Amino acid sequence: MATPYLMGHVLHLVIETAQLYPNLVALEELAIEHNVTIMEPFQGSLIGDFHVLAPSKNRYLDLIVESDRTPEASMEAEQSFAEAAGQLFKKAVNFIKSSWGEEYFPEDDTSPENNMSVIQYACLCDKKILLTGDAGRAALHEAADFAPNVGLFLPGIDRMQVPHHGSRHNVSTEVLDRWLGTRLDQNQASGSFTAVVSAAKEDKDHPRKSVVRAFIHRGAKVISTEGSNKRIGHNAPDREGWVAVEPIPYPEDQED
Repeated sequence: MATPYLMGHVLHLVIETAQLYPNLVALEELAIEHNVTIMEPFQGSLIGDFHVLAPSKNRYLDLIVESDRTPEASMEAEQSFAEAAGQLFKKAVNFIKSSWGEEYFPEDDTSPENNMSVIQYACLCDKKILLTGDAGRAALHEAADFAPNVGLFLPGIDRMQVPHHGSRHNVSTEVLDRWLGTRLDQNQASGSFTAVVSAAKEDKDHPRKSVVRAFIHRGAKVISTEGSNKRIGHNAPDREGWVAVEPIPYPEDQED
């Protein structure tokens, strides 16, 4: 039987969590209001034709423990400071001219919150499709470990979402080698697979050049959404008024 102390502690955690994640609370309340079933998309689950590769429930709980989320007031202050520091950092970013195949990524992974992102895989029309959300390196490794359980044997993906708007902290040479194969000796005239980046046209910092380069090193045709309507099809008829998209050209430099 739970003690009053334990029940009080649990209630405190519930209240604090609700304060830290108000958007999730609002989404849950909206789902309940409209009788929408709330499900947990943990590793091994199905979302339509998509298999959930990550996170596992145990990994998700570990990430909650690792999270450094703070109460809202402190968090807002930290965000303001981070934004100010970010502006200074943006001005300090240097670009270095790099030869084909050279890759540079920061050592640190993305945040625990981003690594909570659901990674999904489906094989549709004999095309292997991977959706990554904001997942980072640890999440992508976890997903790769589980992939054979759903019949996905790496490397090799036909359509892939570039994680987190093309941030450098979400991928690495090792991760991309595992998912897509090692770097090619030279640039291909046309990509062997498609990588799509969800990035705002106003965001001049994403996708990062180092990320675009790394995908192209492995044969990708990299496409950025940038506020326009884009679609990917296979053996589908042409649509009136639609034209072929221009992929991002290979950057000759990258962030230092």
